[in-house]
Amino acid sequence: MTDTQIGSFIRDCVVFEDDTENGLDFDTFYGLYISWCVLGHKIPVPDSAFKTALEREGLRPIKENGQRIYPGMSMVGPAARDYVVNSVPMWDTELTGASALSEVVEEAVPSIA
Repeated sequence: MTDTQIGSFIRDCVVFEDDTENGLDFDTFYGLYISWCVLGHKIPVPDSAFKTALEREGLRPIKENGQRIYPGMSMVGPAARDYVVNSVPMWDTELTGASALSEVVEEAVPSIA
């Protein structure tokens, strides 16, 4: 069986937690993928092809409040940190200094022990 770009991305950037109600919405999942591609110097596929590739990998979303959510998934690794850091608006007055940004990253991207 050949490895796919999306399969590699999932192994590198996602952990599955069956006992959680958390999940990734499609936009976050795709943004994480874009960060992974940028860091790895890969050419990303369009979002429609990404959705199809996720289905081929056996990942199917549920609809929740009008959003597609991939339940039981959390983001991890360098691409997750990159995505979170680059998703924080620079004009957010609550986030000042490196320690505040570090707290945001740690909250969004928990460490794997």
